[in-house]
Amino acid sequence: MLSFSKAHQAVTAAVAVIAFAAAGAHAETAPDPAAGITRTMLQRYAIPGSDQEMRMDLIVFPPGAASPLHHHPVAGLNYFLEGTAESAYGDEAPRLYHAGESLQDRVAIPHTLFRNADQRAVLRFLIFYTVKVGQPYLVVP
Repeated sequence: MLSFSKAHQAVTAAVAVIAFAAAGAHAETAPDPAAGITRTMLQRYAIPGSDQEMRMDLIVFPPGAASPLHHHPVAGLNYFLEGTAESAYGDEAPRLYHAGESLQDRVAIPHTLFRNADQRAVLRFLIFYTVKVGQPYLVVP
């Protein structure tokens, strides 16, 4: 039987392999307003009978990169593959997130801080969310 640590490593490795393989096959890359940050749409699924779609994006922040102040019109689930993120909403104290951890983005609350907390290493994470077709996930004031 696998230990929790070994099972977690196996799941993380499998998710990373799937993400990078999918990136080559179905990727749509969009520039981000913050210099050097990339957002690659890996998958997009139309939800039958609705005007909604599910998306999975791979986001890469270079060392020390930060997002501008923004908010999310819908909830999303972030899964950190590599590196350390620092995040805060509203007037909350910042919190660190490491590879193997997840963060749920909050709806319509100012995302006052989101950055790669490491000045030497890349931050890579997947984000999963559902939006109306054509609607952005991140809104910069």
